[in-house]
Amino acid sequence: MTGHFFEGAEKLLEIWFQSSNNNSGTNKRNNDLRNIPRDLIEEVLNLVNCKVLKYAQSATTDTYVLSESSMFIFQSHFILKTCGETTLLHAVQPMLALARDYCEFDTVDQVFYSRRKFLRPELQKAPHSSFDHEVAYLDSIFEGGCAYVLGRTNFDC
Repeated sequence: MTGHFFEGAEKLLEIWFQSSNNNSGTNKRNNDLRNIPRDLIEEVLNLVNCKVLKYAQSATTDTYVLSESSMFIFQSHFILKTCGETTLLHAVQPMLALARDYCEFDTVDQVFYSRRKFLRPELQKAPHSSFDHEVAYLDSIFEGGCAYVLGRTNFDC
C-alpha cells in the first residue's frame, strides 16, 4: 500500500487519584493535579508523541488541545485522548510520579483505558501493537485489573 495512512481509532486513558493523608487543609490544597507545572505535562506529552497546540484553564480544568487530540486535567483525575501512532500508555508512569511528587497523591483509585480496533495495528508502536500487549503493560504497573473486549474482534462493528 502506498500513500499516507492515519489511524483514526481513539485511545483514551483516565486515571483517578486519592491521597491517604487527606486530614489537613494544607494537604487538601496540595491534592490537585493542576499543581503539576505545565512544562512537565508537556514533557509527558512528548513521550506520547503529542504536541500542545493550545492551552486553556478554568476554575476546574486545565485543557490541552493536542496535535493528536486532547488532555483534560481536573483536581483528582485526568483524561488523555489520542489517536494516530501515539504511545498513550507511555504517559502512565510519568503521570503517576508527577501526581505523587507535586500533588501528594499516593493512591490510584481507578484506571480506565479504552480504544477501538486498529485498522493497521502493525503501524502502532509498542505497547499498542496488540490488545494483549496493552493489557500486559498495564498489568505490569497496576495490580488486580480486569481487561474486557466489547463487540466482535474479527471486524469493526
